[in-house]
Amino acid sequence: MKKMQDFFIKSQNSQVHFFCALVLMCGLSLAVQAIISLPWGGMVAASCRWDCFWYQDIVQNGYAVLPRLYDDFRPAQASWAFFPLYPLLTILTQKLLHLGSSAAGLLINILLWPLLIVLCWVDLSLRKVEVNKIYFALFFIIYPFNIWYYAQYSEAIYGVLLMAAVVFLRKDRPGATSLLCAFMAAARPTGFIMGACLAAWSLFYGTENPTAPNGSSVRNRVTNSLLILASSGAGLSVYVLYLFHIMGDGFAFAHVEVAWGKEFHFFLYNIIHSFALGGHLSSIYCIAIIFTLWKMYRPGWGLNLLLSGVTAVLSMSAGLVSIERYFFGNPLVIQFLAYVVLSQRAPVRLGILGVLAILRIAASFLWYSNSGWLL
Repeated sequence: MKKMQDFFIKSQNSQVHFFCALVLMCGLSLAVQAIISLPWGGMVAASCRWDCFWYQDIVQNGYAVLPRLYDDFRPAQASWAFFPLYPLLTILTQKLLHLGSSAAGLLINILLWPLLIVLCWVDLSLRKVEVNKIYFALFFIIYPFNIWYYAQYSEAIYGVLLMAAVVFLRKDRPGATSLLCAFMAAARPTGFIMGACLAAWSLFYGTENPTAPNGSSVRNRVTNSLLILASSGAGLSVYVLYLFHIMGDGFAFAHVEVAWGKEFHFFLYNIIHSFALGGHLSSIYCIAIIFTLWKMYRPGWGLNLLLSGVTAVLSMSAGLVSIERYFFGNPLVIQFLAYVVLSQRAPVRLGILGVLAILRIAASFLWYSNSGWLL
């Protein structure tokens, strides 16, 4: 026990010790997940729920030319709504390691999860925000809304690309930021919008690194901003052109959302409409989202607030289905909530972490049992 305590103490000052501690904690969390999933056939089978069907369909059959016209469970729905980067990585992993498509998709997220936590920590350190490293990693691991990072979803690849783009933008590395934004635009529908937000931030605020050589140059700000925006557009254009090629509608990924009952309305309309129809849980999520954004309005969190706020407005305006995943599963939001909790007094902090651990286990049972509480 003493050696374990010394190890975790060293991890506060040693990057190697911290990464080893992070891998250890992620491994223990994965073991718990595997045990919980046994009644549902093991983790690979149990974690494949809801949108996993579409990603597996893309991996096995490619994108369809027509929507599912004779599927009573998914009427008029199609795989076009799901962007290609994650399925492509799954196919690559499947071929390299000779795994099944579900196992390959899950493995990607398991490997990317520790990297995402490290990137969130690096982002904090670049802004001189100090929190305990071990508690920070622990918060991510026991956070209830991380369930999609342990499933065959695109959350992990999108989150890693987003946080890496933020980190490189803060370091004034426009080339790397642009490349990451191009891939991010091919990972999720909001990827291009996030790239546009990063481009706008680069234009008006530039780098937050005062020692960066290009930080004070207006010309470089404009050039870097245009590069990030163009790269984001290029990443999206690849998918748009592909859809146009196979079925004649480049923006089918947006048009097919109607089949899921999603229509674009001002987000306040959707909140009131959901509450009027008895969708109290979605309305509570929306209120919690607004409160979280209000709390995020503080010095040093401007870029995070911009990206989280735009994500929230887009998600709530398109419909409230899966709103908890789009916002509370966003790494920027998890990072902020971790900072807020770890800034509390020790008894309060430990109490919150204990409650989160219990809720995380409950989230696993809800997910594996195919509950509609988490989508």
